[in-house]
Amino acid sequence: MIAAVYARKSTDEPGKSDDAKSVARQVQRAKDFASKRGWRVDDRYVFTDDAVSGAEFRKRAGLNKLLESLRPKPKFGALVISEPSRLGREQIETAWVLKQIVDEGVRVFAYLDDKELTLGSAIEKFVASVQHFASESEREQGSKRTRDKMKQNAEQGKSVGGRLYGYATAGGQRTVNSSEARVVLRIFKRRVDGAGYFKIAQELNRDKVTSPRGLRLWWPSQVGSVLKNEMYAGVKVWGRTRQTKRRGTSAKEKSPESVVRRAAPALQIVSDKLWREVQAVNKAAAERCWRGPSGQLKSRPTESRHLLTPFLACGVCGGSMHVQYKKAREEFLYCTNRHLFGAAKCSNQRGLPVEFAEKFVMQAFEEALAGAIVMDKLEEVLERHRAAQADPEPLKAEAKSLRAQIKRLVDALAKGEREEIHADLDERRAALAHVEEQLAGTAVVQGIDTEALRASILEAAADWRAHLRKNKATAQQVLKKILPHRLTVTPRPDRLGGGWDIDGMADYKKVLEETGYQAVLDVFKSHGLVPGTAELTHEVKHPAGECRPEYVCWPGAKLHKTPRRGR
Repeated sequence: MIAAVYARKSTDEPGKSDDAKSVARQVQRAKDFASKRGWRVDDRYVFTDDAVSGAEFRKRAGLNKLLESLRPKPKFGALVISEPSRLGREQIETAWVLKQIVDEGVRVFAYLDDKELTLGSAIEKFVASVQHFASESEREQGSKRTRDKMKQNAEQGKSVGGRLYGYATAGGQRTVNSSEARVVLRIFKRRVDGAGYFKIAQELNRDKVTSPRGLRLWWPSQVGSVLKNEMYAGVKVWGRTRQTKRRGTSAKEKSPESVVRRAAPALQIVSDKLWREVQAVNKAAAERCWRGPSGQLKSRPTESRHLLTPFLACGVCGGSMHVQYKKAREEFLYCTNRHLFGAAKCSNQRGLPVEFAEKFVMQAFEEALAGAIVMDKLEEVLERHRAAQADPEPLKAEAKSLRAQIKRLVDALAKGEREEIHADLDERRAALAHVEEQLAGTAVVQGIDTEALRASILEAAADWRAHLRKNKATAQQVLKKILPHRLTVTPRPDRLGGGWDIDGMADYKKVLEETGYQAVLDVFKSHGLVPGTAELTHEVKHPAGECRPEYVCWPGAKLHKTPRRGR
């Protein structure tokens, strides 16, 4: 019989046997165990994980290869390990791994106990669960002892943790590394100058400065870590996070109750003044980003000094708009094509007051983002679909009629009749696809909890409106998500009272994506109510010229004109 071997060792397992401390020894002892029983160990089926925690399951390459080798059918009949804890030190995950192996008909043996691990009866399963519980408990206690010792060292001012850029560590004590300290100081100074993480990283890469990992490649995240680390300001901080295990892999969680802070003036690289200035820059940058209630990043700032310039287009020529200053530093939006190329390119020479345009657009989109308004439109569509499900016969009859028409058109083509039939056939096929989508979508919509959807929409819309009002940077990020196309601004002739028309549409697709209602979004896409791959052609949704406000093709309602100057 062919036997496989699995061996694992953690980075540090005090109190464990010598076998548990060496992967090579585990493999050799397992081979000896198999040889005594007359089995042959195939080196293709020797799986190892060195320096990997028993609580880690997702990022354990050797164990994952072992599990993959079980399918479609294992090539070996037995698996030899040193003891059950080698498979893992987390009770539920380890039991699941063992069950997968045994269920495929592979016998599992632990050579230290010279016994087979079986799950054939309730008693055997109970014994296995007790062993896994003991292994997990031992791991937890070891972790607690290690963390307690590290906290003690931190309280005594000793170096705790790995290597930190800018310092050298010897005998448990850190000292400043002068060459790296100059790089740290450079990073802080560039940040005060207004450079972002990405730009600073680019400059360091351009100058071939070695990164914290010893490579000639800096990442923006590494720059950010340097700028937030209090050690460079002469303060040692330990214990802000602790490592835990979730879903079979490592995760970090905050541990404010364990934080230890100690002054370390001998290790200070940047002055107190420079540190405060950089943190002020970081805080201002964070204020300009749009984050959700849980802290996740939703959008980054748009690079524009003015709120509306990224979102406006001239209604006459379609070109961009830019800001010019008049007397008393009044700001006006002008067509860029007109400014650069003159009347030959665009006839629009009027200036739109920036203050009024911003106030008007912000008010219009605050109203558009009212959760109740969004939900009313969603409920209207959902109700139509529910009605279709309650009485699907009209849709079924329409589908039957369209299939009959398609068959007649195909028969006519086969007889060599006129070429215009091709266009009619395409139209009927598209209409049939639309009806079939409606029939398929009604069942999905019927199961949607309208109240849960309303609560999600109201919460998301409230967050969007809050960030629309927060500051110019976050307002731009909201507009970027809700505007699928630029708003067009068109001057009205003086004979019509002057002022401006501002045309555009709001796209609620991102709101639906954020709330997780993919089924609703798919139905909307199938009817052209939001842009998407499922969108049908204009003529199939409705006859040309009969556009409605909820359709993508709706050109947008004319907004109120601006007041004429002097009023």
